[in-house]
Amino acid sequence: MSYKTPLAVYIIWHPDYLEGQQMADYLYSVLCRNPDKPLVRALSIPVYFRSKNKGEESSPIEIDFNESEYTAVIPLITDDFVNDKNYGNYLDQIHDVCNTKKNKRRVYPVALSKAAFNVSAKLSSINFIRINKNKDGCDVSASRSTESQIKSHVLHELCRLLMNMKKASEETDSLTVSPPVKLFISHSKHDESKLDAIKFRDYINSQTQLKTFFDANDIAYGSNFGEEIKKAASESALVVFQSDSYADREWCRIEVLTAKSEGCPIVIVNAVQNGEKRAFPYLGNNPSIRFKENFQEIIDLTLEQVLFNKYTRNYLDSLTDLYNIRTDRILSNVPELFNFIQLRKQKITKGEKYALVIYPDPPLGTEEMDILNQLDDDFVFITPLMLPSIAKRNEQKI
Repeated sequence: MSYKTPLAVYIIWHPDYLEGQQMADYLYSVLCRNPDKPLVRALSIPVYFRSKNKGEESSPIEIDFNESEYTAVIPLITDDFVNDKNYGNYLDQIHDVCNTKKNKRRVYPVALSKAAFNVSAKLSSINFIRINKNKDGCDVSASRSTESQIKSHVLHELCRLLMNMKKASEETDSLTVSPPVKLFISHSKHDESKLDAIKFRDYINSQTQLKTFFDANDIAYGSNFGEEIKKAASESALVVFQSDSYADREWCRIEVLTAKSEGCPIVIVNAVQNGEKRAFPYLGNNPSIRFKENFQEIIDLTLEQVLFNKYTRNYLDSLTDLYNIRTDRILSNVPELFNFIQLRKQKITKGEKYALVIYPDPPLGTEEMDILNQLDDDFVFITPLMLPSIAKRNEQKI
């Protein structure tokens, strides 16, 4: 059985673009793994480089689109890229291949010079990723580094690609427009964090292509308030502004529990000023970031979680198929006690001694796993690192 990775990313740059390797390395650390932190959880999306070196042929190695279910191609287009016809022709060929399966193959050109838009007539109708250069008196978005800007755009587009979404500019029927990633901003109205949440919402709506859900403002008159909040939380990424009064608010707690039940990505924005009488325990097991009006960092972290959830589910599913191992449940996050609610709803198949649950690497430490096993040892938790040994044992039994 041939294996296809759920998603592969290819980064192309001209060898005369001296910063190309540095930019490619940065995107690799974001999308695949940071080489300096090998034991930290990572997206683990395969990232490949396409650039030529001295003595090689006039254009980079061809891309094999059959090696992945979804493919994203990111050309870093500079003047050198535009002036080299071989690279222009190379990009044209990639564009033609991607056009045969637009819903699974995309080119996301990055304009790093004014001439970048002239790289190819075939790409003239594509919306390039544009970079705001640093200037005196520039606004907040323009002051961000080139790497940071590319990262934000790429994360969002990869999320939409895996969610099989189309860009709004490519839609013709307004009734079937697929929305971009939506962020559900969960906050308390009983302390100053409400103002921070409003600023965050306004930043998203004015500076990004993302959409937001902001409780009462996004609920139609006559609709059931509770049902609408639950529906929004289950269809979005939840951004929690954890403040002094957050854990005291019933609907805030309901939003978190609903998101967890639906497997929704959650990011905790730590906005506690003085302290909490009681921290809400179900906010754990999620990435967190300290609030410093760092809106873009919060957005990027949230998009990373959306992408991680979507890619990981597909990745783990394809791996278990490859090793011919049946799992009872796939988790896109590390397991916790809350998961046993869903796990116990799925009864162990008659005749089976245990249920196999797979979650992403790295494996939990023994101290956490011991707690899970004390609650119920009928569930066995594994990660991809353990699949080869399990498959070998199954072969020996046969």
